[in-house]
Amino acid sequence: MNLFLQLLLNGLINGCAYALVAVGFALIYNTTRIFHFAHGGIYVLSGYLFFSFYTQSGLPLWFALLITLLLAAIAGILIDWLVYRPLDQRGASTIMYMISSFGVYVIIISGICMLYGNHPRVVHAPLPTFSFGGITLNAIQITTAVIFIAVFVALVFTLKYSSLGLKLRAMRDNQTLLALYGINPNNTRLCIFGVGSALCALAAILVSVDTGIDPHVGMKMVMTAAVAVIVGGIGVFAGVAAGALILGGLQGIAVWLTSTQWQDLVTFAVLIFCLLFRPQGILGYRGRLEEDET
Repeated sequence: MNLFLQLLLNGLINGCAYALVAVGFALIYNTTRIFHFAHGGIYVLSGYLFFSFYTQSGLPLWFALLITLLLAAIAGILIDWLVYRPLDQRGASTIMYMISSFGVYVIIISGICMLYGNHPRVVHAPLPTFSFGGITLNAIQITTAVIFIAVFVALVFTLKYSSLGLKLRAMRDNQTLLALYGINPNNTRLCIFGVGSALCALAAILVSVDTGIDPHVGMKMVMTAAVAVIVGGIGVFAGVAAGALILGGLQGIAVWLTSTQWQDLVTFAVLIFCLLFRPQGILGYRGRLEEDET
């Protein structure tokens, strides 16, 4: 039983990291309707940037963290500005956005492999462990859970009660109407990509300290995030977080029953089950996407 609880808790901690990536992905998708494959590239890039700044360069932890988040936000903004914005101007189709985003992902990963090689990198940091009731967690796992809760509460509060949240909801519903009220949708959009990319980077930093970073883990992470968005309910951020935690918990149970090789099977089995029996998601509701709750 202790082993089951340990693996379940490990899965839920992984779910917290999934949730940070998924919320960033959902923030971008809900407002732009772009399936942002490049989000996975931002994830990997952030992990390697933090590895370079903290482990290789020896910068203080807080400074390496801040500069990584800043550079990730800038990278997300540049992807929108250099890739998605020109496609907007040409009236590109959804498939063109997806292909272009996947192309950006491939470029980022190829560049990382050229610079760092294909081997995983681990950010070496002192990690005290804590045991209670036969269950052991290290400091970064506890930190991941705490940061997820804090970020999620702050994000929900911002989206519901701030002027920025009002702009984001308005942009999701009607960008043209937003412009008529004198609000520049382009600036709001840059903010969306910056914040979404920073959330993704935060998850990458936490995971890189806990288990390391691999150049090929980005696609798995972004697909897990996308599944969490669908399972939880598109447009409902509480559902996105719930979907990510459910996936993480089920993956932990799958490891207990079988091995880590079955984790991806569990993820997509949950997706298929949800699409068949609850296509609106756990906390979503049937109706037009434009009517979804934030």
